[in-house]
This record gives sequence, C-alpha cells and structure tokens, in this order.
Amino acid sequence: MKQALALLVGVVIAIVMMLLGLWQMSSYEESTRDTSAERAAEAPTALTEAVDEDGVVQDIYGKRVTFRGEYLPEHQVTVGTGSPIRVLTALEMEDGRHVAVVRGALDATGIDQGIPSAPAGVHDVEGIFLAPDLPAAGARTDAADLATVRIQELAQEWPSPLIAGYVTLPAAESAAQGLDEAALVLPSLEGSPTHRGYALQWWVFAAGAIAFGVYTAAQFGKEDQKKKQQAKAA
Repeated sequence: MKQALALLVGVVIAIVMMLLGLWQMSSYEESTRDTSAERAAEAPTALTEAVDEDGVVQDIYGKRVTFRGEYLPEHQVTVGTGSPIRVLTALEMEDGRHVAVVRGALDATGIDQGIPSAPAGVHDVEGIFLAPDLPAAGARTDAADLATVRIQELAQEWPSPLIAGYVTLPAAESAAQGLDEAALVLPSLEGSPTHRGYALQWWVFAAGAIAFGVYTAAQFGKEDQKKKQQAKAA
C-alpha cells in the first residue's frame, strides 16, 4: 500500500508540473505572436496628444496616427539603399511641432525625372507612426540622400522641435501625390526566453517527481522485505 501511494503521489505531482510546463510554453508562444498587424488596425490616435511637450512618445509606434499641418517642401530627402527609394518630407503641425512623413516611394531611376511636389496648404494626414530606422549596414548603392530614416541626422538640419519618429502614408494617399506605395516595415515582438526556460524547468521537476516516487516506493519495498526477514528470523 505504501509503495502504491508513493507512486501515486509522484504521478499526481508530475501531472501538475507537466500542466504548468504546458501553460508556461503557451505563454512563450503568446509572447512570440506578431501583434504588429493588430496594432496597425487599431483606431487612429491623435499624434499631438500622444507626444508629450518634452518630446516623450507614448506607446504609439506601429499604430495609426492622425494630425493636421502643412508640408515643408524645402525640407525633403530621399531614403534607401536600393529601389524603391522613399521620399521623406517635413510637415509642420498646427501646434508648431514637426514630423517627418514618408509620402511614398520612387524607383531609383525615377529620381532623375524629378520627385512629385508635396501638396500645398493645410492637410489632415493619417498614417502609421514608426520609430527611427536602424543604421544601414554597408555602403549605399544608389543616389538617395540617406540610407535609412535617422531622425537624429534630420534634426541637425530640419526645423525643431522634431518628433522622434516618422509617419508612412497609406498607398492611396501616396498614389494621390504621384508616388508609389512605400514599404512599411512594422515592428515585431520577440518571444521572452524566460517563459521557455520555466516550461523546461517544470518538465524537469515532473521527471524528478516520478523518479522520487519510484525511489520512495523501492525504499518502502526494502523496508517491508527487511521486516519480513526479521520476523522470520525471530
């Protein structure tokens, strides 16, 4: 009976730990799930309200934003390490702050033919707000002004204050301005290795529980056998 109970307790504990391991692995898989598309599909946020006066940007990277302002065509650069090349233009918002806007893209050969001018006047704009790009590796192979959108570099020449991020317009708006759709690279999430480590840990504990149950049952069996031998000798 003691042996059976020892094995039963070990199995029950192992099952519980196996379930905890499965739950932890599910948490890991959830942490690796790409939520960029979901963020981009959320209701748009007013950019002026999502950026504090001291320049701190709230959790709006990868989300749609709306704002109102006027393009500054004298502050415009091209960005890319190969075709298509993005067209980046400064826009002054109604509150006096500035934001970089990717109006669209052009083939590298199309730059020689001229870049369509930004629309004049005040406009209501909606697009995806992204963090500044990472530095590009290697040398550029085209005639673009910048390899990637680096707000730190733009801030040295463009009017301030300049928001720490940029907006990419949707395809329809780019087409209306005579440009192709600009590639939209949404941020992705990496799974936390902590969850996976915990899952493996629970499964090791489960194996240990089984081993401990078997060991305990064996010890009970030895004690029972020893008692029988002592009784027989007496």
